[in-house]
Amino acid sequence: MTQPEEQFSPIVYVVDDDPELCESVSWLLGSADITCSIANSADEFLAQFDPKRPACLVLDVRMPRMSGTRLQEKLNEIAPHVSIIFVSAHGDINMSVATMKAGAQDFLEKPYDPQRLIDAVQLGVEKASQRFLAHVQQQELAEKLALLTPREREVLRLVIEGLPSQNISRRLSMSVKTVDVHRTRIKTKTDAESIGTLVRDLLRYDVEVP
Repeated sequence: MTQPEEQFSPIVYVVDDDPELCESVSWLLGSADITCSIANSADEFLAQFDPKRPACLVLDVRMPRMSGTRLQEKLNEIAPHVSIIFVSAHGDINMSVATMKAGAQDFLEKPYDPQRLIDAVQLGVEKASQRFLAHVQQQELAEKLALLTPREREVLRLVIEGLPSQNISRRLSMSVKTVDVHRTRIKTKTDAESIGTLVRDLLRYDVEVP
């Protein structure tokens, strides 16, 4: 599956209920040639968010209606590939640890060092791109696995375990020839160069056979 090239272009969002701070961060990032979109609430951000593009968020922890941590929970459900840098004037160790455990990239206290924010965003953009590409690969692999029959999935699981065709034939009570037929069909249906490359990609992108 070929993705349009613009979908791989990362976008930076600044999400904070303080408009002046948003403009300040936007100017700062612009000085480092980083273009960003501004949202003054979680709802405003969600209205413009495109989950089909890699994204890095500079996200305030405390906001009306939906907090930054609640938005993080939502994004973990709908777009786990997003990279999040939390900023807060009221941060503490427990909050920092909680957000980092939930997948945040960094936690900066206001007022933050400008260069540290720029460095964090540049790293966040890089990580977001990597996560997004992995997310796309996971989706594509899952779609291909959905084409397999239950028996073919059984064979593939045993191939992933490292079993040769002879052992698989004994485990599933079928002939070696039938196992090889299933292996060929798996390769064809998943459009893989080989069973070996398919197994490598499944392990690399942490995709389980359903």
